[in-house]
Amino acid sequence: MAQSVKLTSAKKVGTKGRVDTSLGRAGEFYAAYKLQMAGGLSVSHIDNTCDLHVTLPCNRVLRVEVKTAGVISQYGSYRFNRGGSDADIFVLVAIRIGLLRIVSASEINKSTITLRPEDFTQQAEDDDIAGLFLR
Repeated sequence: MAQSVKLTSAKKVGTKGRVDTSLGRAGEFYAAYKLQMAGGLSVSHIDNTCDLHVTLPCNRVLRVEVKTAGVISQYGSYRFNRGGSDADIFVLVAIRIGLLRIVSASEINKSTITLRPEDFTQQAEDDDIAGLFLR
């Protein structure tokens, strides 16, 4: 069962509710924790062209970009900006509910990724992580 994560250190800046980098950084480490705990994956935090490197059991290394949403948008969805990353996969973290989704970069064709709150379930997260072992 996912636990709700209470964030008190994230500060909002600007008029559009953009959250500072501490929220994104928390999402990176939360994603690394979840992936490492899956067993069979080796995760390294990278502060360069991507956020994480995930080594699969077959020794293939995936470049991972982590995107974090702290709140649901005014339209009722979590919104993640893709940015200019050339990562292999994107891990989308809904940090306040402590759940994530994994999306292949080839599945993303827009600059903003939008997922509904009901898209974040423990079963969906488990399935996404299990799918990494099939790559």
